[in-house]
Amino acid sequence: MQGAPQANFLVPLNNGTVEVISGNSLTVTARISVGTATGFIGVVISPNEQYAAIADGPSGVVEVLNLSSLQTVWTTVFKGTSGATAFPCDIRWSPDGSTLVVPMRNNGTIDVISSATGSITASTTLPITTDPFMLSLNAQGNMLAVELSGNKTDVFYSYPALKSLGTTSFNISTFSPTRGVFTPDGRFYLEASGSTNVIEVISTSTFAVVNTISLPASGSPGLADMELTPDGANAYVVMHGTPTTGGIIYLISLATASTASGPSGSIPLTTAPAFAIPISVQYGTYLADNVLSPPVTGLHC
Repeated sequence: MQGAPQANFLVPLNNGTVEVISGNSLTVTARISVGTATGFIGVVISPNEQYAAIADGPSGVVEVLNLSSLQTVWTTVFKGTSGATAFPCDIRWSPDGSTLVVPMRNNGTIDVISSATGSITASTTLPITTDPFMLSLNAQGNMLAVELSGNKTDVFYSYPALKSLGTTSFNISTFSPTRGVFTPDGRFYLEASGSTNVIEVISTSTFAVVNTISLPASGSPGLADMELTPDGANAYVVMHGTPTTGGIIYLISLATASTASGPSGSIPLTTAPAFAIPISVQYGTYLADNVLSPPVTGLHC
């Protein structure tokens, strides 16, 4: 969760389990079981920070959890016509907290779900071969971007009505759209590739690529994540690399995203990160002085 306070962190594993980690001690304080199959699971915190929504793709389970009690508010299992999992492989909360949006990878649908009941309130269908994979909502709550890994394009919809607005194709043949973020003002969408070291900047008025930001070649390949810093001034791209090479985090200034040719900075790491969480300097000092001394293997602060 962006700008997470020192309360609890929810870390999804790929075995249907979500670990609850104390922000004060960085120790596991609880484990939440959602499914039993191995594969991708996503977690998103509600805007009021009182609930978590979880999507377990292999099991087809989507549920909302009360973060105070760690009790399930509702659980819905989504199946395809054959009875197999619909594979909800990503999940996002609307800015007003009233709905969730999920790509059903095996059904070829994008579903808007009531966060209070778990019922589908809107849906749009894509060819299953397009493989809807990841998605993002803008801060204004009126536009949705969906990464289609099957035909390597981005599609944009109005939200929550899911009216088609436009499609973006990428000229780089090896570009595979994997994770994107809207700029805070909603004017641009930054798309990261899982297979090439570039970020494509898309205008949300024309849905055309207006700039390509090249990330320097390094020994740390492999996109892990891309998110915005809490102040909305930068995007950061996490490249996981390997335990031998280490990873790297690239910073992209959003003020010059439509014109910059490269990142505004980088942070090399000695481990292979799966994600990075922005925290305050005060909390970072606390962790460095009280939790990470002596250093805890696998953690950077």
